[in-house]
Amino acid sequence: MFRQIKVQEHQQDFLRILWRPSPEEDIVSYRLKTVTYGTKPAPYLATRCLLQLAHEGKNKYPLATPVIENSTYMDDILSGADDITTAKEMQRQLIGLMKEGCFHLYKWSANSEELLKDVPTENKEFLFNENDELVKTLGLSWRPREDTFMYQMNLQEVPVTITKRTVLSFISKLYDP
Repeated sequence: MFRQIKVQEHQQDFLRILWRPSPEEDIVSYRLKTVTYGTKPAPYLATRCLLQLAHEGKNKYPLATPVIENSTYMDDILSGADDITTAKEMQRQLIGLMKEGCFHLYKWSANSEELLKDVPTENKEFLFNENDELVKTLGLSWRPREDTFMYQMNLQEVPVTITKRTVLSFISKLYDP
């Protein structure tokens, strides 16, 4: 995702890499033109670009905008709908909105084959065959066939004295194992 976001030309001089293939050769300076993974502002810039895209497309894509604003974590979108018709329209709008920002959506998963029938196989995470069991993202495991979520935790020995701090520590491990 990061490499799809172009840095404004007047900001590119702040993103330079110095490279020397060998100690005998001169140093070469490369100017980066896209957001680079690993730089401090990269996560913010990527998130901000998605929010800007949602803001600009809110009239044309009314179902996709709240999904991007509220159901996106970095480059993962986790969302759903109450019925297939709404889900298909949300999917269509998400694809259209993200396409306008030159972002390509892939790793599609759904608990209904109907939602995945128009998605190319190479863009699917879950194919509804006998080998598919779990879809994992952000420390969360999902079984699309049963539409159930699972968390896998490695609980250490529970201390004799349980405090608010230990309870909060265990709870936080659910979110960030």
